Amino acid sequence: MGVRSSVSRLAVLGVANTSRLLGLGGGSTIGGHIGLFIDPTLLSSLGANREVALVTGTNGKTTTTRFLTEILGGTSAVATSLAGANMPAGLVTALAHRSKGPYAVLEVDEGYLAQALSELDPAAVVLLNLSRDQLDRVSEVRMVASRWKKALNASDAVIVANADDPLVAWAANDARSVIWVAAGGLWHADSFHCPNCDARIDFGPSSTHDQSPTQPAHGEEVSIEERSLGESIGLDENTWSCSCGFVRPQPYASVRGEEIILADGRHLLLRPRLPGRFNRANAGMAAVAATVFGTKLGSALDAIARVTEVAGRYAVVQVGDVRARLLLAKNPAGFTELIALVRGEQVPLVIGINSKIADGRDPSWLWDVPFDLLKNRTVVATGERCRDLAVRLRHAGISHLTVEDPVSALRSSGAPEVDFIGNYTVFQELRRRLSVRAGLPAKTRYDLTSRTEPRYKATPLPKDLGAWRNSPSRPSTAQSALRVIVVHPDLLGTYGDGGNAIVLANRARWRGIPVELVLSSSDLPLPESGDVYCLGGGEDGPQVRSALLLRRGVLASAVERGAVVLAVCAGYQIIGTSFADADGVAQHGAGLLDAKTIRGEGDRAVGEVKTLPHDATWREAIGVLSGFENHAGVTLLGSGTRPFGEVLSGVGNGPDHMDGAVSGRVFGTYLHGPVLARNPKLADLLLSLIVPSVAKESLDDSEEEDLRNERLGATSRTKSALRKCLPVRMSR
Repeated sequence: MGVRSSVSRLAVLGVANTSRLLGLGGGSTIGGHIGLFIDPTLLSSLGANREVALVTGTNGKTTTTRFLTEILGGTSAVATSLAGANMPAGLVTALAHRSKGPYAVLEVDEGYLAQALSELDPAAVVLLNLSRDQLDRVSEVRMVASRWKKALNASDAVIVANADDPLVAWAANDARSVIWVAAGGLWHADSFHCPNCDARIDFGPSSTHDQSPTQPAHGEEVSIEERSLGESIGLDENTWSCSCGFVRPQPYASVRGEEIILADGRHLLLRPRLPGRFNRANAGMAAVAATVFGTKLGSALDAIARVTEVAGRYAVVQVGDVRARLLLAKNPAGFTELIALVRGEQVPLVIGINSKIADGRDPSWLWDVPFDLLKNRTVVATGERCRDLAVRLRHAGISHLTVEDPVSALRSSGAPEVDFIGNYTVFQELRRRLSVRAGLPAKTRYDLTSRTEPRYKATPLPKDLGAWRNSPSRPSTAQSALRVIVVHPDLLGTYGDGGNAIVLANRARWRGIPVELVLSSSDLPLPESGDVYCLGGGEDGPQVRSALLLRRGVLASAVERGAVVLAVCAGYQIIGTSFADADGVAQHGAGLLDAKTIRGEGDRAVGEVKTLPHDATWREAIGVLSGFENHAGVTLLGSGTRPFGEVLSGVGNGPDHMDGAVSGRVFGTYLHGPVLARNPKLADLLLSLIVPSVAKESLDDSEEEDLRNERLGATSRTKSALRKCLPVRMSR
């Protein structure tokens, strides 16, 4: 190590130590930034002459890193970060704190794997899984997989990869040396379609129920009421294949129950002291990775059993008279695994949601979490985004309280023991406020009484709903159920917009209107008899595929018969005349709106949005709308289409400070949230276009209005953001 690198390392340590002494935090990030400023090659210098293992994936990085560190000698002998700081600055700090020793085990943020591979030349790379997470900061999942693939193909490292995750398998498939591990997983909503050819992946009969309840299984048109993730909780094996020949690799080792089963037929006991199927998977991946460094598999499994806590996860805290077990989940895949873990218990469940940078600023993903499996639990919603969670729980039929302060929330149920699940920053903030102690007695169970059903109040909506009421009306629902169709949720289900359909269905049901909520996957014909069609946001490749299917005309025919269409983000773009694909090439849309979308220049439009309906009647009826945008498109409206709303804060379509488009009963917008969860009056107005009686009775929307007002209050006008996505020329 040269003089510059040595000075940089001392600066890293000095800044980190000062930060801790001043009570400003561990300093793992700021110290690393200072070191890299002094010496941009510091990461490479500190990693030289070590055998390095990198661990990456959407979920499980910290735990798997801790397991592998314990196997290779423990935290006193191995360079690693206990704080989970997994970007270059954090990696620098981890290496600087242990300048000697043969091993370094580093967790790496998914977006920085290529850089870490290039600068650290690792001996092994562990690929756990890929799913949606922090979509305002991290690229969409297939983009991440593509970057992984390119970086791994250029590396000499041994890749230890989860064969049960199609995106991971595709990323690692052409690497020079791969050890496949069948680690299982309950979440497939981000890999329905082959990353190799875009065709539908067949997960086989053993895993067709292994989806989020808001996602359809292969070959089905089903009502949500007919599906339950609970049918498959505990499923260990995933089989999958695609018609293009891309199939699940044959694994060297398979994690099955409490065993690792090797390809040669040997069975080894796998019993980590951390709970859950997912931790057995993490342990199996770590144990196999250790063999790359010469450790025998049996010895690796013995070492894993020494780990009882990982950065506060699974610890028990004492808050006055209440004991709480702390659990961490950051995204739909993580929450799905933890719900599988806790769903059979009786103690209250406190769920904390923040939306800071480290969490992702848009919690629309809450609508992809199967909260309906918690119907026998009392749940307390807490954290800075507790109001988003409260509305989501209401629509899942979950008895709940809302207490913004997490410490107060732990006490609020009145029970002596609770489970706490928090996303990243609310979890870390709670840890800092509490004293963690281990070894407390086993928990007892408590029966709790559910709260009452949603209340009603008579506050009629305005009778004059504007020009949209002039379209043809549907037959009376007295003889048939209202049909709400989720269009291609396997292609357009990335941003939680399926929640719009759930909101519409529930708001009809709560008024006694029969409803059929149908998930229409892309491998089936789109139902012709829908009353409301909901389209959501999706990734570039699936967006193109959905547009191709919609051009067959079923949706256009439904609109002609009087159906309502609500299309968000990618869904909004593809019902126009044309939109840009991943390469900026124009693709034909479904033509329901006279609008075309081109790719903007510069940064994506990301952040809170406030809009005011463009139509004066709707403006009076529903007021200012709240939403969250995350897109790179500029949408230009033709003469036959009106904007949906005037942008008060945010970007929207781009030009003219407008968002969305309206033509007859077809509505497009860039607002996530989901938009109808944040704006219940808009939901009712859409319903009333099909069922006029909806306008006669409003619901008690106190929770929804609390959410809407909180988000409107959090939104500030950002004129600079309005310019970010505008192209150089706005030519038509």
